Amino acid sequence: MVQSNTRRAAAGIVALALLGAAMVPAAADTIATDELSDDAWYALADDAADEIEATDWAAVSAADGCVLVDVTVREVVDPRANVEAGAPEDLVVPVVEREEVCPTSTTTLTSELAFDGGMRTNVAVGSDCNGTSGPGTICISRSGSYVATSWQYNGSGTVSAYLRLYDISTGASGCPTGSTLASSSTSSYSSGTRRSLTVYSPSYDGYSSYVWRHVGLGHYTAWGSACGIF
Repeated sequence: MVQSNTRRAAAGIVALALLGAAMVPAAADTIATDELSDDAWYALADDAADEIEATDWAAVSAADGCVLVDVTVREVVDPRANVEAGAPEDLVVPVVEREEVCPTSTTTLTSELAFDGGMRTNVAVGSDCNGTSGPGTICISRSGSYVATSWQYNGSGTVSAYLRLYDISTGASGCPTGSTLASSSTSSYSSGTRRSLTVYSPSYDGYSSYVWRHVGLGHYTAWGSACGIF
């Protein structure tokens, strides 16, 4: 059972690596997690929580041409995901949700990093950014020990949707779902709204992100996805 505690992020300054779907703190590079002791896992997670608390999220948003509306930090315990990652069952992992208002022309990955359409056969190494229904744009990337995804809605009216990050095989074809890594809350989007989901996940692996749009009576439909290996 996933347990979650919610708190607001403090306003501070930390060195940032400004690459990817939702720019995040730059912790250590990906780690050989199979070599970590339980004590090392706990220490890394504590360091990640401290770094996230110290991040000036308004400055991060401004660097991408957006205005920060809200930021929430959740502390999540997911025993199944922890065990699959080789971590202690009771490890507390920080998850960050942000809401921003961005110009509808905002892109979050360079064209060199964006998937440019066509039939994708295998998940590629590196970040990914795709157009979605709506219309909108979904992106996924890594910065240090953090995996992040964002979705920006550029359509008319308002829609309700949530983001979900999945852990997938590095040999996956297409852009599948997999074991849930983190999920955002279901929220309302109007034109120019961008929401992001950032989670501490130091393992080099395959990851996918989906935006799920609410269609009524507790039902959701996939509006788009992005995948990467990092």
